[in-house]
Amino acid sequence: MSQCFDAIPLFDSYHSFYALDRGKLFSEDTPVVKKFVQSMTITVPEAITDYKLVKDFLWSKCRQSEATYNAFRGESERFLLWAWCIHGKSIAIMKKRDIEAYIDFVVNPPKSWIGTQVCRRFSVNDGLKEANRAWRPFVVKLSKAKRKESLRSTTPSNIKPDTGDYALAQKSLIEVFSNLSVLYSHLVEGDYAIGNVIAAVKKACPNLTIDESRGSVNRLSARQWEYVLESTKAKADEDPNWERHLFIIASMKSLYLRVSELSCRPKWTPKMGDFYQEEDDWWFIVFGKCNKKRKVSVPIDFLDYLRRYRLSRGLDDLPAVGELSPLLHPIRQHNPGLRARTIAILAQEAFDLASEKMTRDGFEDDAKVLLATSTHWLRHTGASMDAENRDLKDLSTDLGHGKLCTTDKEYFHTDDKERAVSGRTRRV
Repeated sequence: MSQCFDAIPLFDSYHSFYALDRGKLFSEDTPVVKKFVQSMTITVPEAITDYKLVKDFLWSKCRQSEATYNAFRGESERFLLWAWCIHGKSIAIMKKRDIEAYIDFVVNPPKSWIGTQVCRRFSVNDGLKEANRAWRPFVVKLSKAKRKESLRSTTPSNIKPDTGDYALAQKSLIEVFSNLSVLYSHLVEGDYAIGNVIAAVKKACPNLTIDESRGSVNRLSARQWEYVLESTKAKADEDPNWERHLFIIASMKSLYLRVSELSCRPKWTPKMGDFYQEEDDWWFIVFGKCNKKRKVSVPIDFLDYLRRYRLSRGLDDLPAVGELSPLLHPIRQHNPGLRARTIAILAQEAFDLASEKMTRDGFEDDAKVLLATSTHWLRHTGASMDAENRDLKDLSTDLGHGKLCTTDKEYFHTDDKERAVSGRTRRV
């Protein structure tokens, strides 16, 4: 089979996918997909059945979450394209050695299958969607830190990623195994595949490394967090538009929020009334993963940030019972709140501001870390700092973890600095 890339994307966006009737295999506005899948039956007669089963899998598994759909779509699509275009087999008859061959392919794909930028899958022409010829199943990107360092340089360089720089992260490889395992469990339940060998392949995979050399989560140090908080607070004192930045970072760190839990979504828009008081205690209602609601305890110290943000918006100092004001006032007035992408951009502006100040103050290594920081670090930072003083069960409940062992594994571990001190005096 040819190693060149002459395939196309198979599945459209989340909203377009679920707008199509479940019983209809191909959308009328993307005839290019139907034509491509039919062409695959020349070498893989079961290609249309493969496509139908994967489409049904995505429909069943991913309806509740666009992020889940995107994750499973990407892996399922890539797997189908490899099976048809390179391996020449239906996914129903894959055996252990076939899956091992796919994992080797994912770890080291042909350069022709790797793109250097994220592209739209389809473009519209005369009412029909055509496959974007620049789209690729794999993408190599510059790290966020490298991009920002280049922009800050006195002589900014137009650094572009090279397909030869592609490397699959261990976390991504683990996700490949996880996504494939869920897919094959679905196929086995439907009597399409004879078994699920993913766990066996994972166990013997030479490319998978268990890394216990680092801490379990990415988090900011106490000094980095202090710079982020104080520099954002100082900026908000000068410019009221930054009160929203300050409230976002304080909320995510203090209430252990995921960016999705702070954002406006199709099924949920966070409101000020989600904060409520019971006797002397304040709580915040969170709509989290798997469509589960939970209440998070609100520290007294956080109320100062809630007050100043509300006052900047012309509201009373603390929320009233059932208040319907959006938690984060939108940039565009017709929106009910802020989307996750916008929240991430505002948080990154706060990280960049702190990074610049740390550089000026001589903490260049700390400043570089902030360039690569994401919003999820704030959740980990808050939980890691509070783990020293909070009961495991209380922290786990506020984080929304289903199991205590998840919290224990991620946040209750030996501090590296303390371990290094205790190890210095060991004798040979």
